[in-house]
Amino acid sequence: MMTVGRHQIRSHMTLEYEFSGIRIHGDNLIPVDWKLTVNLIAPQKKKSTREESEYIAGLTYQRLYFWLESNLPDIIIVDTHNEPGMFIANTAANIMMYCPDEPFDEMIIQLLHYKLTALSDKTLVVGEVHLKGSDVTAGYSYDCVDGEYSLPAAVSEYMEGVTMHQNPWWTRNDGFCFEFVKPEDTQDISVEEFFKDIVDPMSEFEQVLKDTTEMVIEFQPEKEPAKIIQVEKWKPRKV
Repeated sequence: MMTVGRHQIRSHMTLEYEFSGIRIHGDNLIPVDWKLTVNLIAPQKKKSTREESEYIAGLTYQRLYFWLESNLPDIIIVDTHNEPGMFIANTAANIMMYCPDEPFDEMIIQLLHYKLTALSDKTLVVGEVHLKGSDVTAGYSYDCVDGEYSLPAAVSEYMEGVTMHQNPWWTRNDGFCFEFVKPEDTQDISVEEFFKDIVDPMSEFEQVLKDTTEMVIEFQPEKEPAKIIQVEKWKPRKV
């Protein structure tokens, strides 16, 4: 039985997601099929009714699913200290996931737990997460009840160069799973100016969500369970 603080949780949601990608280990490119399971708890706030809490939880669930669907399919996962691997990841058109260490499942699962927690923005509690890759015999489970992750707290702690953000992607409430690095030959251009055209893919989701919610309020006064919102898959702009 799951617990949050002193409370035992009798029921919870489960998000299941499968994706394929490439794990770069040393000089090896390893194709992997992953199965991800995330246990989610919808806390009911004192000033909200059960229906309101469930509605907000449903919207947050869609937000998490949108991030997974936008980033994980055909992903290339690489350790930022692996120079050949970083070159391959940044040359390919695939979305890449930057890791502060070797991209084994025990590392990936902790990064995903932290990112999903950041995206949930306290409207959902991310409980135990399970991850199983097809290239290994063991699956991994991870939970972080105390919120103390053993991960770098700053981008400068796990990669070099001038970057768009100072906080690592897994701590941010945005649509990325990598860092934008400013080339060395652009020293005469400020960070703000160089990255001004970068658009957070979550902003597209938020806009569609806002438009859809306004339509529901206008034409359907009584609240209904949140519908799955389809947003076109996002592709990163290489810089």
